[in-house]
Amino acid sequence: MAPVDEDERSGPKVPFRGDAPAKAPKPADGPKVLFGTARAPRTLDEGPRIIGGGVARRRISCTVEDLRALDPLAAESVLRQATRAVDAVNFDDHEFDDIVRFGAHLQELHGRLAEEQLALADDERLQDARRLATDLVVRLGELDPEHLFSPGRGFLGGVRAALSRSAEAESFRERSAGVVRSARVLKERRQAFAELEDRATSLKRKLTALAAALNAHILGGMFLVRHVEEHPLPDPAAAAHHRSQKDALETRLGSLTATASSVALGERVLETMIATISGVRRFADDLVESDLPAWQTACAATLTAKSEGRPYDVSVTQGLYEKLLSTLTRRN
Repeated sequence: MAPVDEDERSGPKVPFRGDAPAKAPKPADGPKVLFGTARAPRTLDEGPRIIGGGVARRRISCTVEDLRALDPLAAESVLRQATRAVDAVNFDDHEFDDIVRFGAHLQELHGRLAEEQLALADDERLQDARRLATDLVVRLGELDPEHLFSPGRGFLGGVRAALSRSAEAESFRERSAGVVRSARVLKERRQAFAELEDRATSLKRKLTALAAALNAHILGGMFLVRHVEEHPLPDPAAAAHHRSQKDALETRLGSLTATASSVALGERVLETMIATISGVRRFADDLVESDLPAWQTACAATLTAKSEGRPYDVSVTQGLYEKLLSTLTRRN
């Protein structure tokens, strides 16, 4: 058997006899440049934006202070958004695209959020919350201590007016027990109501952000319209082009204003939904096991004291009653 060459065994495998290839050099740090010499990219501020025909775009100067002069009450975030909206418009574009589409993405977003709000309004959990809350408000209203213990009425008259039944304490206990049973139905569904409230609250945040963006575009559009009116171009053709875009922008502002009004109305409707859901959830979470039984006990004790001719204090019963009712109706 032929001897084995130790040098040949220790080196890399080579398909054909000969020297092993040299190790490739480590590439230098930085980007790989195939041709020429590497250089830093030019920033947008280093030169004007060139549009069709080799014409340099004329940028319109717009600061937060310029916009605040138009609307002193505008929030700082709205003013900053408005400056960006103005910067995005190119009046030198012969296609009118910046004007025709000014704020259109916000209207598209409004369409999606409106569909989401309609789906929320049709949610069975919201219908249940409204029905149960209305039922409890009616039941509690029949047991209002202001009428139940009215000093201007006799015992029988006061209780009959409140309960529309006999004046017996047993009748009151049955009615108040009905209130407790309805409240426990709320408690059983509190998790579903909490999930629905989170969904409604998230939608409310989106509508609030959309309203701010619409107001910013309306403010920015008003600035652009005024700029064209106050800074006519010397070239008649260019001036006519700017005036045409100003007219188109005024039409867009009317459309955006209508959308902003629709969003404001949607916010108010959504706030009512959230108040309903939040009221029944808080009632189920916080009051069913504490204030509701306490009110029931205090009211029954006061009725008993009044029927026996003993002194009684309505303030505790009245306070508990108002707390229960205000939670359901969100008057607090």
